[in-house]
Amino acid sequence: MLAQVSSLPVPALPLEAIRHYVALQRDLDDFIAVAVRSALDRGADWADISAVTAVSVSSLKSRYAKTQVARIVKNRAQRRPTFAAPATDASAVPDCESPELPSTAKPTPRDRSHAALSRALSHLHRHSGRTVRQVALWAGISPSYVYRIMSGERFPTWSTVQRFARACDADPGNLLDLWCAANGIAPDPDQPFARALARFVGALRGMYLAQGRPPLTLLAGRLGAVAPGELRVIAALLTSRSLAGAENLSWAATAALTKVMNGDVTRARVLWQAVHQRASRPPHGTA
Repeated sequence: MLAQVSSLPVPALPLEAIRHYVALQRDLDDFIAVAVRSALDRGADWADISAVTAVSVSSLKSRYAKTQVARIVKNRAQRRPTFAAPATDASAVPDCESPELPSTAKPTPRDRSHAALSRALSHLHRHSGRTVRQVALWAGISPSYVYRIMSGERFPTWSTVQRFARACDADPGNLLDLWCAANGIAPDPDQPFARALARFVGALRGMYLAQGRPPLTLLAGRLGAVAPGELRVIAALLTSRSLAGAENLSWAATAALTKVMNGDVTRARVLWQAVHQRASRPPHGTA
């Protein structure tokens, strides 16, 4: 982030590089504090640590006492970027950049969904071959805001997610269920077959993006007793734009894949059932 910001002449953001530097320095300070306590626990003494850090033993003892490091860890947990609790109705979410998000003590399922969306956006950017400034310009947002939604510090609107995805040459539909889950919007179990199928496959692809698109061989090795035919369907669904075969995936294979990709099994079940309920219903009316 520092390299990216420092190379961009953005007059509107003159302090951005300093903000990133301060955040980085704070993280390093936290890391050193925990590393010192870890070294002591593993048998090092203060003199050894003093020799490595070029800090006097008395200063080390004062700075990295057990109670002091415990306080550092506690403060770090409190200041970490946490996740929004948006409205449950999509129409109630304003189409604007969100304010700073409040801190929460314990991650909720919605928090985890927000983190998954942030990881997916970050992965899309890294593999787009474009700079943050390019993505920001094409998405119509600021470079600073791009950083914040990729880190999970801010929660983007759906229109922002769509523009971000298109700026990375990606399909926004693969992010829709991640965004809905982070908003607390439940999947719709009653949709036309084509839409239900697209939502189901998009959710699987969104989970795959959130995990950084791991090698398919790694996924296959963790899926256990999934039939070879279904493994081929899964591989095709995750790596192409085709929806072929998605309606033939069993719930056992879908559940296994969802768990391996740290997805929400309950949401996946609703999306899977929507596909199969529609596929099994007789057509209505005349041609």
